[in-house]
Amino acid sequence: MAETSSFLTGLGELARAPGHLTLCGAPEGFDALVSADIARARGGVTLFVARDAARANAFCDALTFFAPDLAVLSLPGWDCLPYDRVGPSAATSAARMAALCQLAARSPGDRRPLLVVTAASSLLQRTPPRSALKAASFSASVGQDVAMAAIERYFAVNGYVRASTVSERGEFAIRGGVIDVFAPTADEPARLDLFGDTLEAIRTFDPMSQRSTGHLTTIELLPVCETLLDAAAISRFRSGFIQTFGAAGDDPLYAAVSEGGRKGGMEHYLPLFYERLETLFDFLGPEALVLNDHLAVEARDERLAMIADAYEARKEAALRREGVLYRPLAPERLYVTREDWEFAVSMGEARTFTPFQFEPGAGIVDLGARQGRNFAAERAQDSVNLFEAAANHARALAAAGKRVLFASWTEGSSERCGAQRPPLGRSGRALEIDSEVGRRGMRTD
Repeated sequence: MAETSSFLTGLGELARAPGHLTLCGAPEGFDALVSADIARARGGVTLFVARDAARANAFCDALTFFAPDLAVLSLPGWDCLPYDRVGPSAATSAARMAALCQLAARSPGDRRPLLVVTAASSLLQRTPPRSALKAASFSASVGQDVAMAAIERYFAVNGYVRASTVSERGEFAIRGGVIDVFAPTADEPARLDLFGDTLEAIRTFDPMSQRSTGHLTTIELLPVCETLLDAAAISRFRSGFIQTFGAAGDDPLYAAVSEGGRKGGMEHYLPLFYERLETLFDFLGPEALVLNDHLAVEARDERLAMIADAYEARKEAALRREGVLYRPLAPERLYVTREDWEFAVSMGEARTFTPFQFEPGAGIVDLGARQGRNFAAERAQDSVNLFEAAANHARALAAAGKRVLFASWTEGSSERCGAQRPPLGRSGRALEIDSEVGRRGMRTD
């Protein structure tokens, strides 16, 4: 990768250039390399918006390969449909809240590089306010008094799920004076040993074997659900529900929340639990740089159309009183509108990656990378030896004065290619790097 240094030296200026730029000549994978360098050069928070969750995960995998030292924060979206009767899974909720709490706790003046990766659908979802998340943390240290009733109340308010054996993030179990809990940001669950109200020890343990793995002096807990059920939130929900939909009648969601309980799908009524909601843009701050997948805006518009269709279907079904009554909230209360998105982006600086080439002009920068061959035509022909085709292609590149680097999925694949396997991330992309990469670019297969 030494040949890329001359190309990357100009990215510091690119990172700090004002306004919006289109970065063409940036195939998938290469955009992760450039994004990492931009994030380091710029400092502070940089956001990458992928078209979907699969693309976001692949981008994070590429970052693991290209920039293992860079702080990366992945923000997942809900793994349920808009206006569904079920909410996001416990694992997704815990991961999402862990990311939001980390962003909420970050100091506005913190210039340490942080690259936040999310999908367009996740960015559309409105979030609890930062003030609520900052106030929802719980910490305790060895030797400190911890009332059992208080910690049980914390679990109930912040969405922790009681289990017989703790194995997943967001679960807790209580046996006498022992509390097991798996915090959303922790690698392992923790066991709190209490003598009376005094916290005598905190031990981490393996969730599979349940055996202790280490000791802690302090534990910090964060919410695992976006609907926080304290007394004030319940009161706001009740009044907001009646104000929005009229008499509650025998609505099961209204009854469950009124009693301090949780019900599947309650996340779709998130605006009723808070005085106001925020967006990811609020968490990032006005100085954040937004990097877009070239299909992110298209994915946003498709998702907004899906949300609108789901809302109309639910509203019509409610008017006809078909099935179990579902009262949907207006989309703009739950989701970021197209206008809100574009206004937030227009207030800062943005870059859009595209693998295509454009004519040079104002606001367009050609990064010089080109998509490599994928040998799809050769794969479709039984009579063609794929390895021979790849070897011939490599010989042609070498004859043209280019340096060729092969990377494969497995060690066995590398042996079959007759090459020593280089260190790889999980993306597993093969790279062909031009000897004049500063001018002629990187090719990826």
